[in-house]
Amino acid sequence: MGRDFPPMKALALSLPLLLAGCGSGHEASQSAEPPAVDLPVTTASPAASMDGATASGTVEADDRAQLVARASGTIRAAGLYDGQPVRRGQILATIDARQAEAAVRRARAGLDAALAEQHDARGDVARDAPLAQSGALATDAYRKEQLRNDAAVAGVAQAQAALATAQADRSYTSIVSPIDGVVVSRQIHDGDMVMPGSPLVTVESRGRLLFRFAAPQASLGLFAPGSTVPVLLDGREDRPVTGRVRGVVPSADPATRRYTVEVVLPADSGIMPGMFGRVRLPSVGDQGNSGSAVSVPAAAVADRGGLTGVFVVGKDQRVTFRWVRLGDPVGDRVVVTSGLSTGERILARVDPTVRDGARLADGAAR
Repeated sequence: MGRDFPPMKALALSLPLLLAGCGSGHEASQSAEPPAVDLPVTTASPAASMDGATASGTVEADDRAQLVARASGTIRAAGLYDGQPVRRGQILATIDARQAEAAVRRARAGLDAALAEQHDARGDVARDAPLAQSGALATDAYRKEQLRNDAAVAGVAQAQAALATAQADRSYTSIVSPIDGVVVSRQIHDGDMVMPGSPLVTVESRGRLLFRFAAPQASLGLFAPGSTVPVLLDGREDRPVTGRVRGVVPSADPATRRYTVEVVLPADSGIMPGMFGRVRLPSVGDQGNSGSAVSVPAAAVADRGGLTGVFVVGKDQRVTFRWVRLGDPVGDRVVVTSGLSTGERILARVDPTVRDGARLADGAAR
């Protein structure tokens, strides 16, 4: 038994050393400070509660051109049809140019006659000027020659304008598409007689599509320019289209007292002008208690280890990751249904470098 004591003594002596080594490692791990966070801070606000109200709207082309005739004549549009894709500068139809050509010839003949009259009147004035000065020609007779010359000059100017108009009308005999797009409506057929101002063809661009709907004044704050809006199109309710608000028309409809909101839709071959859709209209309610839903920026939501949450800023200016349950998006914000209370401060934007327990940097926006 006495020979067993030395090993036990050695074990007892080594145990404090082992504990001391473990303690120093624990203290080192505790002293590792996460990098300071230099990101903006925001406050959780009462969420916009969806009361079921929706606003209906329609998809429209941002660029639409209705072409009208600027010359008279017989239309030639044998190959034109509704739904035809067209290119900018493409000739869609022509107006029989014979009448336009005849008008140019008449105007040119009128100009020639006016020039001849001017030449004759100018010659008379130049010839009789010495006679009028010497008194050999009566003053009234010479005055009449001068008036005739003035009228001839005006006649030339009028004839030149008529010729320019006729030449311009001749250039209008080709109906050209001003945009890349699709023929959505044609009001003429091959062989029709048209007059200046007659509607011919309507062309819509497919470059940019808008969703236009009317919103009440109380909801306009949630449709700020640049914010995102989910649009539910008929037949695609399971696939909401996220558009971006371009702006609000600053004039309400006098009957409905609603304002038109324009939302730019993303490029999608399945979306076409004329489609019907809806946008949910949120109305902000009094939800100040801790059990109510709150609204936070979508950029504030982070994923850590498969959990969705936000970084809450404590009184000690340290951030703590907190798991939350999310609801529906509302523009560029998202509803938090549980895990966060109104008035709590959180990071308005996160990135992968943010660590739990990190302290706010001195220059961080608070």
